[in-house]
Amino acid sequence: MNTKFIHLGIVMILFSFAACNSGNEPKEEKVAVETDVPPSLKDGTDKVVAIKLSDKERDELSIKTEAIKSEFVDHQILAPGVVFPSPGHSSIISTPINGQVTAIKVYEGNRVNKGQELFRIQSLEYGNLVSEYLQAYAQESFQKSRLARLEQLVEERISSTSELEQATAEYQRASASLKSAYAKLRAVGVPDSEIAKFSDSGNFEPTLKIVAPIDGVIEKNFVELGQSVNALENLSRVLDTHEVLIRGYVSPGDAVLVEPGNLVEISKREQEDVTIKGKITSVNPGLDETSRSVVVNIIIPSEDGWPKPGENLRLAITSESQKETVAIQLQALTYDGDQPIVFVKKDANTFERRPIEVEQIKGDFVFVASGLSAGEEVAVTKVFSLKALSRFDIISEE
Repeated sequence: MNTKFIHLGIVMILFSFAACNSGNEPKEEKVAVETDVPPSLKDGTDKVVAIKLSDKERDELSIKTEAIKSEFVDHQILAPGVVFPSPGHSSIISTPINGQVTAIKVYEGNRVNKGQELFRIQSLEYGNLVSEYLQAYAQESFQKSRLARLEQLVEERISSTSELEQATAEYQRASASLKSAYAKLRAVGVPDSEIAKFSDSGNFEPTLKIVAPIDGVIEKNFVELGQSVNALENLSRVLDTHEVLIRGYVSPGDAVLVEPGNLVEISKREQEDVTIKGKITSVNPGLDETSRSVVVNIIIPSEDGWPKPGENLRLAITSESQKETVAIQLQALTYDGDQPIVFVKKDANTFERRPIEVEQIKGDFVFVASGLSAGEEVAVTKVFSLKALSRFDIISEE
């Protein structure tokens, strides 16, 4: 009996010991995993950040500010441009008849004057035109003399009126034939002075002289001496570079602000300090199929041989379509990543970090599309100090 009580007591002690040990074991806790990015990497531009300075910090930094003004200013549009020969100041020289090149009087790079001889074309077709003119000239002279004699005989009642009428008709027919022959010679480029020589000279060479239609420089010759050419085949090209055409390529969005008469500042792509001024002459109504841009045309006189055809230029077009614009000093602008920001003064000790949208940066000024209003003040000194303090405030809040 005593033995049973002893065994029961031992079992009770073992259960009590086990229960005490289980109560002392630490319980497992579920720890939430932080998935947010570190505060230092967060972008603080999605909310308003105010930098509050103590009086001591305000005095030490001594931040200068600039009051924002909103003004109506002319809009400036930047565009690329290419130089072309001006209309009426370039000419393709072609032969009006079939023949053979028997003389080349000028070569590429030579300066020529209007009316100066460039080529000679020997042509049977030209010889026939001259022969036709001489025959018509002789016939017209004969009929004119005959008509004058008959008029005198009719006055003296020696010849009848019907004979005079017939002579008049034949003279008019001969005169028409002469005019036709003359027109054919003029159509192939023979000047009046040359045509007048045909009636005074008994002999002539069937050689047509090709002359320059404008003053300029020979850009290129397309034929060689002795080459046979067909009618309307190109012989040469003459350029007058005293005036050029510049074609500017403007985006469709900016083109609505552009109109003839707008001022343009033209500069070299490599040397922007070399400039020349002009005005837009005309604006093409449709889009250029190649560049998908609106083409503006500027005709200007060249200065000391510049610009030259084929050259690429930069154009700054000043549109007279004014719009309200906010401009700040460049030193007021800084960036947080790709986001432009400024610091707007709220009171003597408080600055607000403000994201803005930049329209254009030109020289020492930033043109702001949105984010600022007239009457506000932005910091123009100690901007990097304010940026550092704003980052510190963001981290502290986190």
